[in-house]
Amino acid sequence: MKKIYIIGDMHTVSAFRLSGVVGVVSDRDHAPSRLEEVIGEEDAGIVGITTSIAEDLQLRIADINLNLPGTVVIEIPGIDDTKGLARSLVGYIAEALGIAL
Repeated sequence: MKKIYIIGDMHTVSAFRLSGVVGVVSDRDHAPSRLEEVIGEEDAGIVGITTSIAEDLQLRIADINLNLPGTVVIEIPGIDDTKGLARSLVGYIAEALGIAL
């Protein structure tokens, strides 16, 4: 079964871990290697990455979404972002996949 992973700051990852999501704490400098580690996992289905650390990874994220079957990477705001989590993770996933849940 595929899993949901979150890559982001400690506060965001900790919040998602409470709901059973696998979390990987990272900063912008380590984000490229952390992203590669996560997508290398056989069970990585959906990977959420906070907007603040995804800024430098736009091309790689697009490449993963277009060419890596079975895995999708979506950007989500972190808890410390000014907009914050405006809706649930399910809402962000639905938007990224273009489906209504």
